[in-house]
Amino acid sequence: MRLARFMFVFAAVAAISCAKTNLTNLWRSEDKPAPLNNIMVVALERDPELRQMWEDAIVAEFQANGVMARPEYTMFPNALPDSQQVVVVAHRDNYDGVVVTHKLPGAYKENLDNDYAKRAPSGAGQYWRGWYHTHFVQSSNAPIVKKDDEKEERFQIDLANTAGGGTLLWTGSSPPLKAHDQEKLAKDVCGELVAEFLRRGYVEKR
Repeated sequence: MRLARFMFVFAAVAAISCAKTNLTNLWRSEDKPAPLNNIMVVALERDPELRQMWEDAIVAEFQANGVMARPEYTMFPNALPDSQQVVVVAHRDNYDGVVVTHKLPGAYKENLDNDYAKRAPSGAGQYWRGWYHTHFVQSSNAPIVKKDDEKEERFQIDLANTAGGGTLLWTGSSPPLKAHDQEKLAKDVCGELVAEFLRRGYVEKR
């Protein structure tokens, strides 16, 4: 009986660790933190309607799984927040994690399989003044594309903590989708993202 129970537990753990996702260009930190308790969601998108749609969708998926999350547009309604603004509010309101999304360049052709890369990306230990600042500047200067003119594109999704200069914990890319496609956003991005975070222990159901 004990052997059978051990084999069942081992098989369950193996299945979880080997589960695949449709997210690509994946990397995760070797240092596994305690599950995050309170997450801010930032969609780096100049179009206010699109920004709100993405942040609300991701927050809704977190909340459906018992994870506290809040969209940043409710705190910064007039413009995208820069890195300093995010960090100040995160510390003030006790956010221990931030999810950041932004559109990838159209010619982006990095690792498009769903296995995790072994090498840490450059600047992973100083997320706010490095990665976030770069994405913020690019997004702030990007043209707003009308819904009817949209093409399918990939979006990068980062998870960083808020301690010190911020450490990148996880990053990945979405499948191709049109930014206003709410069905694909909910299923292929939000659902996959939160499921992967649950599998990897970045958040837990409460």
